[in-house]
Amino acid sequence: MSSATTDQATGRYARSMTALLRGTLRLDVWINRVYPTDFNPLYYTGGLSNLFLLTLVLSGIFLFFYYEASLGSAFASIQYLTERVPYGGVIRGVHRYAADGFIVGILLHLFRNWFTDRYLFARDNPWISGMFLLLFAGFVGVTGYQLVWDERAQLLTTLVVAMLYSIPAAGQGLVHLLLGGVGVSDTTLVRLLYLHIGPASALYAFLWWHYLRLRHPKIWPPGVWTLFCVGLVFLLAGLIPVTRDAIPPSSPAARPTHFPMDVFFMLPFWFMNILPAGGVVALLVLLFVGGLAIPYLSRRETPAQMEVRHAGVAQVVDGNCTGCELCYYDCPYNAIVMVPSPGRGLTKAAANRTLLAVVIESRCVECGICIGACPFEALELPKLMERDVLNQVSLAMQT
Repeated sequence: MSSATTDQATGRYARSMTALLRGTLRLDVWINRVYPTDFNPLYYTGGLSNLFLLTLVLSGIFLFFYYEASLGSAFASIQYLTERVPYGGVIRGVHRYAADGFIVGILLHLFRNWFTDRYLFARDNPWISGMFLLLFAGFVGVTGYQLVWDERAQLLTTLVVAMLYSIPAAGQGLVHLLLGGVGVSDTTLVRLLYLHIGPASALYAFLWWHYLRLRHPKIWPPGVWTLFCVGLVFLLAGLIPVTRDAIPPSSPAARPTHFPMDVFFMLPFWFMNILPAGGVVALLVLLFVGGLAIPYLSRRETPAQMEVRHAGVAQVVDGNCTGCELCYYDCPYNAIVMVPSPGRGLTKAAANRTLLAVVIESRCVECGICIGACPFEALELPKLMERDVLNQVSLAMQT
């Protein structure tokens, strides 16, 4: 590929990302007109995902008490839970719809952070851990459908085996590891149960990694959104029961060819209608590796695009800094440290300071949070000075 072609592709990518950033900010403004800023749900997509995950864990523990991992009893135990156990069908529905909510929350969180450049520099660890969270969440969802052991689970297992067989060198070993032998048996259901619970537990390890570099993560949404989302999940479980699909139990004589689609977990299997199993595996690997590489892909932008997307690394106005540490505590990227002050400040408030804020340029993502945290005008973004903002506001009002 020639240099000119590469520059054109990079320019198109930069322009598209700039357009997505503007669209995201416009959406924020519109939602903030409907809800108070502190209750904008887009600010809590990570917290909402965490809420749905907790709902999954609690409902999953309840389901685990009644599940029997064997070919002859798996479907019957699920049926007994749904029809005979008080509120069992509702709890099963809560588990199902909370899983969908978890995936939706992760995707909204991922795309919002992507469009607003919140994956750069010190944010690469949260981005990478988030990609693993998405991967494991999808895997756990698929094994959850397999545990029911109806005709859909039977077909899913066949498709998974075909995908594993397509992996060079390791395919046959992975199939044997999954099935526990040369064919489906009671051991297969036991292994699927472990493959469902084990990675589900690992999600919290990835969450710890995800929050490790964030100083003030929004782990939980506001109470009003907690009540709304939990209530919505229970409402869906009651109004749209999971038994509506009426899928018969798995049978060795059955040869199912299709099943009701859950777009959040089964979309890769739909691609097997148009691609071979190996092609689907290659596509999934490409998407995952590409997602991991996003924080490290270089983006060349024109000066005009840089002004829109980047305001410059924050700078401390030495004479105004009082050493109050507000910026230090508010920076979510650990980009500000406090050091002993070499001397007095120039303002009355800074005259007796003992500390001075210093910006670590390699960690600063130019978000401007520190500007809002500082009440002494001791921080500035060099490409977004107050006079420039006022000029832009004046021009906007004139037009």
